[in-house]
Amino acid sequence: MNPVFRIEPPGRPLGTVALSYVTVPFTPGADLRGHTNAYECAEIAYAYRDLGYRVEVVDYRDRDYVPPDDTRLAIDIHSNLERWHPNLPNGCRRLLHATGAHWLTWNAAEATRLLAVFQRRGVCLAPRRTAEPSRGIEVCDVATVIGNDWTLGTFEAAHKPLHRVRLSSAYTYDWAAGRDFESARRSFVWLGSFGMVHKGLDLALEAFARMPEYRLTVCGRPEKEADFFEAYRHELTKCPNITHASWMDLSSAEFEKIRQTHAGMIYPSSSEGCAGSIVHCAHAGLVPLVTCETGFDIGGFGMRVREGSVEAVCEAVRTFAEETPAQVEARCRAAWEFVRTEHTRERFRREYREFAAGLNLAG
Repeated sequence: MNPVFRIEPPGRPLGTVALSYVTVPFTPGADLRGHTNAYECAEIAYAYRDLGYRVEVVDYRDRDYVPPDDTRLAIDIHSNLERWHPNLPNGCRRLLHATGAHWLTWNAAEATRLLAVFQRRGVCLAPRRTAEPSRGIEVCDVATVIGNDWTLGTFEAAHKPLHRVRLSSAYTYDWAAGRDFESARRSFVWLGSFGMVHKGLDLALEAFARMPEYRLTVCGRPEKEADFFEAYRHELTKCPNITHASWMDLSSAEFEKIRQTHAGMIYPSSSEGCAGSIVHCAHAGLVPLVTCETGFDIGGFGMRVREGSVEAVCEAVRTFAEETPAQVEARCRAAWEFVRTEHTRERFRREYREFAAGLNLAG
C-alpha cells in the first residue's frame, strides 16, 4: 500500500485537495535540496492548506489512490488525472501541474536526437527519458507549467488555460569574486541527470573533441548508461580537454572550485520543463549556453544554441569564448542577478500562492 500524506488545516477543512506529485518532502528528516520538486511540492501543499483545505499527497506513480468524495481540486503532474477524472465529484476542479513539455514533444525530441546519433556515429542507443502517454492536458480545467514560452507552446493545441510558474532553486550562492575571466571564458560545464542524449551530452562531447582549445567539465553519470559510455568512451576518458567529474554535490568544495574556474554552462537539451541544472549553474555565476527547448529564458546575458547539432554547440562556444574577459564577466553577473530575482524559492512561493488563491475553489 502506497502512503498517503494528509496535511490538515488549522480549522475545519473546506474540502480536500488531492495532490499527485512527490512524497519525499513529507517524510521525517527530508532534505529539500537537490531536485527542486521537493520544495515545490511541499509549497503547493501548504498553499492549499493555508487556504483552508485538507491536502492528501500521493506519489505520481501511485495507481491505487482514489480522491475522496469531498475533493475540491485534483492536481497531478502527468498520468493520474485522467485515471481520477471519471470519478471526481461534481464541482471538483482538475489541475495539471506540468513539470515538463507535452509528452508527445518530449518523446519525439529524444527519438530525433537518438536517430541523429545513429546517423552520425552508427550506434543505436536506448531511449532513457521516454514519457508514458497522458491525457492530462485534455481532461484538466487549467494547467500550471514550469518553463518558458517554448514549454507553454507545447500545450497550446489543447486550448486550455495555461499559467506559467517559474522554477525555484535548491541552491544559491554569493557572487564568485576574484575569477580569472581570461581563463574562465574558455572553460565550460555540462551538468545533468540521466538521459545523456536527451540532455545533449553527446553533442557537447563531440563538439569539445573538435575544439581542444576549450575545456569541458562533465558533472553527471554517463557511466550509468553503459551503451552511451561505450559509444563516448574516447571523449570521456581520452580527450585531455574533457574532464569527467561524475556526480556533483552542488554544495561541495569541488563544485565551488569549478564555479571559480569556469564561466559557461553548456546544455543543448532536446526537451525540458525548465532545466534546474541551468538555474543552479546561473546561481553559481555561470552563463547558460542553451537550446530554447531547455525552457530557460536567457535574457540578454545567455547564449542560444540555435539547434541540437554539434555544429551549433561549436558555434555558441566559440562566440562566447571570443568575447573579452570584461564582456564575459558582465554576462556572468547578469545571469547571477537574473536568477536571484526570477528563480528562487521565494518567487515560486509567491507566484504559486497568488495562483492558488485566484482559483477561488470555495466560490
